[in-house]
Amino acid sequence: MLKRMMPLILMVCLSSLLALPATAGDHPKGGDHPQAGDHPKAAKAPTVEEQIAGMEKMCLETADARGKRQEEKSLHERLGGDEKIAQMFRNVLARHRVNESIKHTMDGVDDDMLVEHLVEFVSAGTGGGATYTGKSMPEAHRDMNLTDADFLAAGGDIVAAMQEMEYGQNEIDEFICILVSLKGQVVFK
Repeated sequence: MLKRMMPLILMVCLSSLLALPATAGDHPKGGDHPQAGDHPKAAKAPTVEEQIAGMEKMCLETADARGKRQEEKSLHERLGGDEKIAQMFRNVLARHRVNESIKHTMDGVDDDMLVEHLVEFVSAGTGGGATYTGKSMPEAHRDMNLTDADFLAAGGDIVAAMQEMEYGQNEIDEFICILVSLKGQVVFK
């Protein structure tokens, strides 16, 4: 169960874009504010599919900038190294345990062991030098029956934890893009 949960935590970052900004087209006359005679249209929350598409677009558009930042200083180092990453994941797990959408995925999970594996996974993928020895993403998630909505819920917890720890937006976005790149390996529904 523990190894199945490791990658779930990583995918959590994705929902930082849960509240995509409204566009001018959301109002009848195309402006930011209703005009005289307009019938205000209630703001429509983006669908799960729209949120994921927004994240994928952001990742494509920022790929060069993210690559340059990684060349200058690894994301692992900008995240504060293994100790700070472990602290972030302890925060994420605490959030998962009370998140009604995904707390069922935490049943029977040993938090200390999971944090250890997550730090190894992140270190291996962000320039920290570790070698990840856990299960592959598909193997770890195949039986979890995760949906895109679960992916976003987990991502929201990661983003909230990163914001609480005062990570910069560049680091949050870079982490999100790593998770977006793994989505197809963890969501099978």
